[in-house]
Amino acid sequence: MTRLVNRQLRLARRPTWTATLDDFVLDEVAVPEPGADQVLVRVDWLAFDPAMRGWMNDGPSYAPPVPLGEVMRGHAVGEVVVSKTDELPVGAVVTGNFGWQTHVVAQPGSHSAALLEHIHAAAVGTPVARPVPEGVPVTAALGVLGTTGLTAYFGMLQLASPRPGDVVLVSGAAGATGSVAGQLARFAGARTIGIAGGAEKVHWLSEVGGFDDVIDYKAEDVRARAHELAPDGVDVFYDNVGGRILEAGIANIAQRGTVVMCGGISSGYSDEAVAYGPTNLSTITVRSADMKGFIVTDFVDRFDEATRRLVDWIRQGRLVWAEDVHEGGVEDAVDTMNRLFDGKNLGKQLLRLRHK
Repeated sequence: MTRLVNRQLRLARRPTWTATLDDFVLDEVAVPEPGADQVLVRVDWLAFDPAMRGWMNDGPSYAPPVPLGEVMRGHAVGEVVVSKTDELPVGAVVTGNFGWQTHVVAQPGSHSAALLEHIHAAAVGTPVARPVPEGVPVTAALGVLGTTGLTAYFGMLQLASPRPGDVVLVSGAAGATGSVAGQLARFAGARTIGIAGGAEKVHWLSEVGGFDDVIDYKAEDVRARAHELAPDGVDVFYDNVGGRILEAGIANIAQRGTVVMCGGISSGYSDEAVAYGPTNLSTITVRSADMKGFIVTDFVDRFDEATRRLVDWIRQGRLVWAEDVHEGGVEDAVDTMNRLFDGKNLGKQLLRLRHK
C-alpha cells in the first residue's frame, strides 16, 4: 500500500472571480490501508456542477464552504481496489463524495447518505460509497442519477407540475439538469422549448433530447423568440441561468404560470459578481404567477423513489443524456469545472482521470 500515491487538490485560498489552479495546492500523500468495514477506492471519474464554485466562497449557504487546506469537495465514481467489507467487494464500481483526488478510503452507505454528504458536507472523515446501479453506464451516477438528475426530477415534476398541453420553457437546456428537466416535462405531456447557446447544443436538444423548439440565445433575441413560439405565454419557466435570461422568461410567463428557480449560472457563483436582478418582477404579480426556489435536499426522503423512476426510464430507452468528457490528471479539475461557466459543456461535465 505504501507504494501507491494519492494525488489531491486542496483549496489553498478563496478564489476571486474565476477559480484557477493557483487557488489550490497539488499534494501527494501515501495511500492509507482501509480499516475494518472499509474499502480503498481508485477514483476514475470526477463530476462538476456550477454550485461547486460557490462552495469555494466563505459565506452562508445551503452547504458549508470547503475549508482551506481540505481536499476540494466533489462527486466521483471509482473502483474498489482493496476491500475489508462483504458489502463492497474488490472490483465493485461505486460513487460518493470522494473529492478531487485519485484514491480515497470509504465505507458502505445508502444512496441518500452518499448524496447528502456530497451536497452538505466537506470531504472529511470517511466518505460514504454506494454501488452504481446495474444496467446503466457508470457515469450515469454522476449526472442523470446524481444530484443533477434528482434536481430536474423534483424541480420539474414536483414544483412545476406541468400538465398535458402546457408550454414549458427551460433555460440552460443543454446542461445536465436542464436537458433532463425538459424531457421530464415532455413525459408529462407538455410542449417543451429549450434555451441554449450554439448550433451543436440546438441540434442535440432537437434531434436527441426531443425538445419541440429550441432558442439559440447566441443568435436570437430570447424574449422575442419565446413570444413567437408561445404567443399566449409559457405555463412553466424552469430557470437555470438567472440574469437577463430570467427576465426574458418572466416577460413571457402565462397567466397563473409558474417560474421555478433552479440555478443562476450567469452569476458565475462568485462573491464578487454584481447581481443582475430582473427588473420585471411586477409581471409575477400582474399575471398571478408563482415563483419558487428550491434545493434538491428538500426532497431527500424521496430520493430512492425518484432514482427508481429515472432508472426505469433509462432502461426503457426513453431518457437520454449528454456528457462532456475530458481526460487528464486531478490537476485538470479546475479548468474542467470552468467549462461550465464558459458555456462550453454539452450535458454533464466530467473528467476521466488518467492514473500514472
